Amino acid sequence: MISLFSKSQNLVGLDIGTHSIKLLEVAGGIDSLSLVHMGVAPLPPESFTEGRLAKPELVAETIRTLASHLKVKRKSVAVSISGYDAMIKKIELPSMTENELAERMQSELGQYIPYNIDEVDVDYQVIDASKNRPNFMDVLLVAAKKESIVDFSNLVKLAGFDAAVVDVDFFALCNSFEATLGFDDKRVAMLDIGAGKTLLNIIDKGVPTFTRSISIGGNQLSEAIRDNFDISFEEAEEVKLGDPNHKYPAGELQDIFVSVVQGWLTQCQRALEFYSHNFPEDKIDSIYLSGGSCQIPDLDKVFSEQLKVPVQIFNPIANIYHDAKHFDPAYLAYLGPQMAISFGLALRKNREK
Repeated sequence: MISLFSKSQNLVGLDIGTHSIKLLEVAGGIDSLSLVHMGVAPLPPESFTEGRLAKPELVAETIRTLASHLKVKRKSVAVSISGYDAMIKKIELPSMTENELAERMQSELGQYIPYNIDEVDVDYQVIDASKNRPNFMDVLLVAAKKESIVDFSNLVKLAGFDAAVVDVDFFALCNSFEATLGFDDKRVAMLDIGAGKTLLNIIDKGVPTFTRSISIGGNQLSEAIRDNFDISFEEAEEVKLGDPNHKYPAGELQDIFVSVVQGWLTQCQRALEFYSHNFPEDKIDSIYLSGGSCQIPDLDKVFSEQLKVPVQIFNPIANIYHDAKHFDPAYLAYLGPQMAISFGLALRKNREK
């Protein structure tokens, strides 16, 4: 079994998305972190097809170019596989010793995992005693597809780096939040809104207890703008990020944004309602938005009004020391929320696996 839980020098955090590559490196301990390298590079559109890696050589070249531009010297990186390729589940088991648990998990994994056991790597961790059943304990179980782990490891190797840790993006998000804001007794929901998908990660006292990959993201907005104005996807991407020349009618753009965001809200609402149905006593205290598509003007306010929960933008590097001569504060403020996963990965250590 591989270890996906242990937090044992820091690695380079490499977030390989379907739209862009994000790279981040920090130095120092958890209480004295400083920013060393940070950058984003767009991927050629044909790099991924329907969310799956299609042109690894293009992705590898983008990684090499970005790392070279940032003058990254370290070759050991931490990457993460998508939530689509992993299963995270909290289960209840009778209280038992560590050895007894190992034997039971080895013999009974099939009833908990909806995959062929031979096709996944598995890890588990005892969380705590069950709060609902005496003499039972809560165990967090994760299964990750071996094929995806191998694909990403080979991709990183093709780019000239070593994948010292292959994580799951949900755990990277969790680590990112814990290192910056901390959990205490909070129950928070994290929504990382990317180009092609959104990660919903509900974390109870530092433990991911409910995870979902939702098929919504910034590409939907770009596609709606493209179709409405009959322009290229690339130009629509630029319009999405702002229309300083006022080339397109503001009213039409507003209608597009409202329509797409309402679709996002509907999907998120369904996922949150499913969580509430299964955990009726576990009320979410707050929601944090991250990812490249989270900074649409007033998106946090719209989410808060519709979901009836306090919502704010999560910038994991807001309070990390940085040299102002090398990092423009405005650039960091803009890019920070996009780096949530890469920051969580950058906190991993080179002796972990």
